[in-house]
Amino acid sequence: MNQDKKNETGIQGGCAMQGKHVDLCKFEFLFGLFSDFVEQKSGQKFTGFQDNAYLEREEGYKQELHFEGRGKLDVESWEESDIGSGKIVGNVISAIELSGNNTVPWQARYGEEGRPHHSLYLAQDDKALLDELERSLYSLYRQDRDGACFDELVRLLGKKYSLLAYLMFLKDSSRYLPIATRSFDQAFELLGVDHKTSAKCSWENYVGFLDVVNQVRLLLEGRLGNPVRLLDAHSFIWMLVAQMSQEGDLEESVSDFKRREKTERESIVRSRIGQGAFRKSLLDYWGNACAVTSCGNASLLVASHIKPWARCDNDERLDPSNGLLLSPTLDACFDAGYITFADDRSIIISGALTPEDAARLGVDAGLELSRITQQHCRYLQHHREHVFKG
Repeated sequence: MNQDKKNETGIQGGCAMQGKHVDLCKFEFLFGLFSDFVEQKSGQKFTGFQDNAYLEREEGYKQELHFEGRGKLDVESWEESDIGSGKIVGNVISAIELSGNNTVPWQARYGEEGRPHHSLYLAQDDKALLDELERSLYSLYRQDRDGACFDELVRLLGKKYSLLAYLMFLKDSSRYLPIATRSFDQAFELLGVDHKTSAKCSWENYVGFLDVVNQVRLLLEGRLGNPVRLLDAHSFIWMLVAQMSQEGDLEESVSDFKRREKTERESIVRSRIGQGAFRKSLLDYWGNACAVTSCGNASLLVASHIKPWARCDNDERLDPSNGLLLSPTLDACFDAGYITFADDRSIIISGALTPEDAARLGVDAGLELSRITQQHCRYLQHHREHVFKG
């Protein structure tokens, strides 16, 4: 097996072979925070990346960037005789200098005088460098020498990781991704992965980076139950530090989570999906029956948080008073804010749920909780004020 083939194989399994695994408990915890963050921003339950308007607005530009960049590259028009002519480097520069391309720190944004200092511009006035650089770029886009070309470009252009990753992304967005080293290093630490990319620009390191993102992709697929692209996993990781850290208390939640004992951390994670000790405590409290309909088929019932999981501290996430055991239909309506409950146990139906749909779902004004405590009322007040579509 030649070196390039080894490298290509490494994209699929290199990181796993090195033991750099995503911590499943930390992933589940972060997935819960991410799901609720997206739901809060979009107003819709997070079920996937392709049907969420908020995610499309925030992250959809990357695929568009790939298509626009490919158009500027115009690789299909390249001939081997173009090597050394300046055409290839010129097309690459055009594919970088796109409006809205935030994946590459590019000196041109500071004015025309900054451009000549970049290696790609310097090559236009250095015949030997131009020949070598365009030969490597031609090989990258017209041949199957990705690993070797990456390392050649490191030698010719310097360790400009974001630039080289962007060039790989332009080649194939289904296999290669942009990189912002500092942000991804922070996100990988949150996920429990010991893989650093800052100041480590190399093909081997890039392969490791891709492997970690692919692990996250597979975990997301398993969690969502539908296909997830590598680029979607990239968005998930990026948003943890680029948006959630800036707009919420992610660091505080993660720090609190880390301080807990391992068994308690696992219980917190399982409470997100209604499993483990949280579900058991609700089954015990509600007598293995729906808190509203008294349906006794426990396998059908959902352990639902009253105060949304993402807005709780870790004690509230495990508190059985912050939970209702509900049938799937009632859980979906409660979770989305179409119903809530008053302190006298009676159901409150949102005007956003039409009477016709309410009738079809079996939701009527005569429904009520079978019991209630003052602790439940505290959480229900939060639900009425912050979740219910009043």
